[in-house]
Amino acid sequence: MDRFRLECFVALAEELHFHRAAERCHVSQPAMSQQVRNLERELGVQLAHRTKRTVILTPAGEVFLREVRRTLRQMDIAVSLAQRTDRGEIGQLTVGVTSPALFVLFPEAARLFREALPRVGVIVRELTTAEQEKALRAGDIDVGLVHPPLDDAGLRTEEVARAAFQLALPDGHRLAHGEPPALADLADEQFVIFPREIAPQLYDTIISLCQDAGFSPRIAMQAYPAQSIIALVGSGVGLGFIAGEMQRLNRPGVIYRPIRGPGPHLALGVAHHPDGVSPAVDAFVEAARTAGRHVR
Repeated sequence: MDRFRLECFVALAEELHFHRAAERCHVSQPAMSQQVRNLERELGVQLAHRTKRTVILTPAGEVFLREVRRTLRQMDIAVSLAQRTDRGEIGQLTVGVTSPALFVLFPEAARLFREALPRVGVIVRELTTAEQEKALRAGDIDVGLVHPPLDDAGLRTEEVARAAFQLALPDGHRLAHGEPPALADLADEQFVIFPREIAPQLYDTIISLCQDAGFSPRIAMQAYPAQSIIALVGSGVGLGFIAGEMQRLNRPGVIYRPIRGPGPHLALGVAHHPDGVSPAVDAFVEAARTAGRHVR
């Protein structure tokens, strides 16, 4: 049903005068009459009684007027919602976040995003980098905080921060005090490390750096996330690598030390499908960039 035709009918019903209704709709009086006749023909009912001097709505016209006003208001709301969603002002964004990024990068990025687009809801899904690659390809998430580089070169990825790993060790350990240890000082130690499937590229980098320092790390146990690694370190199972100061947890019996010389870093990045760009995704990417500047 033509919107302009409905608007002509509302104008006539409110003015009860063809000439004034025509002026209100910016059409000629004959054109106004034709619009109303066409509407009546389409509905199969008479909406108004006309004489040379008066216009009176029929009972059917009174009922139809109420519903048309409601319909036009709903159409205006629908148009506004569509336009605001297209501009990224309202809607919903599904974000994938790795466990380290959930503590290190996401809180500040989420705050900045909410300031930029307060009416856009955010759904957070904790996923590994590998899981996020699959979810981005499938369209299950809109954007992700990941650990680059990714295996899928078809995804658009940008590194926004690098956090140096620190060493978590029992407070009575021989390396707990004095000069910060280098990787070579850890040759005889046992380690608690995350499983390779959590972040394959990062896992391989840690192993490679240890081999460059002259040893292959002895892995006593695999654990995930960081809280579990720290708990096992406190229990004396082995030493652990913890990314950045923001990932450190205050736990009795555990201390953290920087690594002297070459050491692993946790790369933090934002990724999305190249076909999934929207104002909300752009705003989250910008928020992640800004938040990344404060990561240590």
